[in-house]
Amino acid sequence: MIALRIGLAALFLMVAVTVQTSVLTNIAVAGVTCDLTLIVVIALALSRGPEWGAIAGFVGGLLLDVVPPADHTAGRWALALAIAGYVAGLIRRETSSGPVGPLGVALTVVLGTAVSFFIYSATGSLLHDPSVDWGEFGVRLGIAAGYDVVGAIVVIPLVMWIMGRVQPARERRVAP
Repeated sequence: MIALRIGLAALFLMVAVTVQTSVLTNIAVAGVTCDLTLIVVIALALSRGPEWGAIAGFVGGLLLDVVPPADHTAGRWALALAIAGYVAGLIRRETSSGPVGPLGVALTVVLGTAVSFFIYSATGSLLHDPSVDWGEFGVRLGIAAGYDVVGAIVVIPLVMWIMGRVQPARERRVAP
């Protein structure tokens, strides 16, 4: 079953990166679009925990770093999404007594967006990326968070439902 989970996670990430880089770039506002890869990473982290979130974030970020039209130093998205995925997984661990509700998921997406956007921008500043503009950071973060919450409404429940269906029988909760 673990191989099936890994395969599904890889499939989700490849589809997310493909859609994000080919379709969603056409609906960008102020250079910002829905970060579908981040949403999938958060969904995987919420369904499986911080380790899965960090690994999925690293892999998804690395895909974003190398897939055209990548115009930045490789590794920036990998670092940003790995940390955001790990933080989202920690939220799952802290709320393990019950499911994360819709408001909790929305707040997790906003936090993940803020963390990943900040880390990506900070590493860009350290590497002297001319596209980093701290004066527009708040506006761009607000647009990104709005886009991501809207995208998460559909993506997170779907990914979590599918990942929940592929767990071994010993991990499934048995009703008394």
